[in-house]
Amino acid sequence: MCLMTGFGAGMGHFGDTCGALVGGIAALGAVYGRREAPITPQAGREQMLGTPGLYRLFNRLPNEFKSRFGSTQCRLLTSQWRKTWLCKDHVLFCRNLIVEMAGLAAEMAVPKDLARWGSMPFGAQHP
Repeated sequence: MCLMTGFGAGMGHFGDTCGALVGGIAALGAVYGRREAPITPQAGREQMLGTPGLYRLFNRLPNEFKSRFGSTQCRLLTSQWRKTWLCKDHVLFCRNLIVEMAGLAAEMAVPKDLARWGSMPFGAQHP
């Protein structure tokens, strides 16, 4: 919790990337993040950009977030509460974002799903 405290309100009330999204990325990093430097630059590229690749996995979370909520920026997501910050509706909205991203990150963190999530193309997915 200590590490995540500053993520709220788009990084310390700055309004940029939603803390729920950043928290989800951090959770995936705890599961899949590198534990040591790659032996060669090519091995590092393959690990991060290959199929499956870790950046492909990490890329899915912000794209899924944006698809569900329309933006990844806190200031846009919460614009209707600028004058009533932390009112009940705002807190419930943000709690919903946190719950949805935690659920998606947990789904993506299942080791057998690395091949699925880590093999998707970069960017937004269109049906």
